[in-house]
Amino acid sequence: MRNGRVLFLTGIGIALGGPAVAADLPVKAAAVEYVKLCSAYGAGYAYVPGTDTCLRMGGYARFDTYVNAVGTFNPAISSMAASMFTAPGGGVAGYPLETAKSPDHLTRARAVLDLDARTATDYGVLRSFTRFGVQWDSAASAGSPAGSALYFERAFVQFSGFTLGYTQSFFDAGVQYMFTQPYAGSNTWTSLIGYTLQFGNGLSATLALEDAVNRTTGVQFGAAVGTFTGGTQFVGLNGLRYTNLEDGLQAPDLVANVRLDQVWGTVMASGALHQVGGMIPAGFGNTQYVGEASDTSWGWAAGASAEIKLPMLAPGDSLYLQANYADGALNYLGLSGNYQQRATGLGSIGLTGAPATAAGGFYPIADAIWTGTAYAKESGWAVQAQFRHYWLTNLRSAIYAGYVKVEVPANASFTAANIARLPGAALFNAGYSVDVLQLGANTVWSPVRNLDIGVELLYSRVDGSLPATAGIIAGTSSAGTLAVFGGSVDVWSGGLRAQRNF
Repeated sequence: MRNGRVLFLTGIGIALGGPAVAADLPVKAAAVEYVKLCSAYGAGYAYVPGTDTCLRMGGYARFDTYVNAVGTFNPAISSMAASMFTAPGGGVAGYPLETAKSPDHLTRARAVLDLDARTATDYGVLRSFTRFGVQWDSAASAGSPAGSALYFERAFVQFSGFTLGYTQSFFDAGVQYMFTQPYAGSNTWTSLIGYTLQFGNGLSATLALEDAVNRTTGVQFGAAVGTFTGGTQFVGLNGLRYTNLEDGLQAPDLVANVRLDQVWGTVMASGALHQVGGMIPAGFGNTQYVGEASDTSWGWAAGASAEIKLPMLAPGDSLYLQANYADGALNYLGLSGNYQQRATGLGSIGLTGAPATAAGGFYPIADAIWTGTAYAKESGWAVQAQFRHYWLTNLRSAIYAGYVKVEVPANASFTAANIARLPGAALFNAGYSVDVLQLGANTVWSPVRNLDIGVELLYSRVDGSLPATAGIIAGTSSAGTLAVFGGSVDVWSGGLRAQRNF
């Protein structure tokens, strides 16, 4: 009986345990590749398994909320801040016109990922870098939906001294302590092909061919005007803009710099040549239609910048200075408040009553303006300073001051018939100047590593040599064309930012 019980239990054990025993039999294990750290290029790099390429992943998640600003703390003083000038419904709307119902705050959430891959070769380090992401913006105006959009910032390859792709212009130092992009000073991203020669001891020189699209402000033909209907109510007046007769460009911008990087900081001098092409309007000379002929010249820009480290004040303290001059290449002065776009006008008009009595200022800007027989280039200069101070290792502040001035030559924006109806237009045609002054400050607290929580306040003033002027230059008081220019405007803007870097 006892033997039978043993046989029975043994049979059950074989039935239940047989598969497990078979699975436990020794087999040849697959090779396991562990990620190895790569210290050749700094912290955060690791070898891609099975290769000799080192990869670093990073990025950030960010939330911004703006008051009287859009984009990335861009104040409502230019055509780049267009959504701030969009009023609800079908009434008066569009840059530079603000109504009591125009939005005064916006929000944005952005997520960005960057990938930096580097490989040692016989010709030096082969590097590729990409940075991209998505963002969510609140409603641009009453009744319009909030929505998401793709965000693209960098994509370039570096090899044996060459840089090819979309990145920071070699005209610029790319230094920035503020949340806002200052209007005084160049800081632009573009696609380019550049070669950098290293002389040693931190001295280098770069020559680059850069896409001219983001550097072309516009080529102005005629005044900046808006059409309207609805009589003195000006219903349907959808902003002010000039006819842009910018021609196709046959040449990229030629950019060069000389740069010195040292322990105490960096200094750089840069220059650029920029093609200015404008289509000859129909009816001038032998031109039968717009675009049949063009007027082409070359603009240029020169700049100097320095970032000076000031550890004697506090670790991390530094001062940044920049000065630029441009002739026929205004984007090299800044003026847009945006890394990737260009502005064609400065100022804002507050519509508390009829446009003829509105308060504010507005000045169109362009690389060149029509004189009646050809295009004349606009010129200007810009200076800015930024200072960053660390009160504590996790608490810092920055202050900024910038000034940019544009000179517009004599032109033929208004016809004799326009001037007869709006005498102030003769002052515009005689040439004018416009300037932007900005003062700003921010404070950023980092309660834990890689987390920044900050607030920023910015004062911007657009002013010029023309008196505030508005009036009808064509049509009747029931429907026609309205011209507005001159005056001055002050804008306070700012907001809050929370950013987690990784």
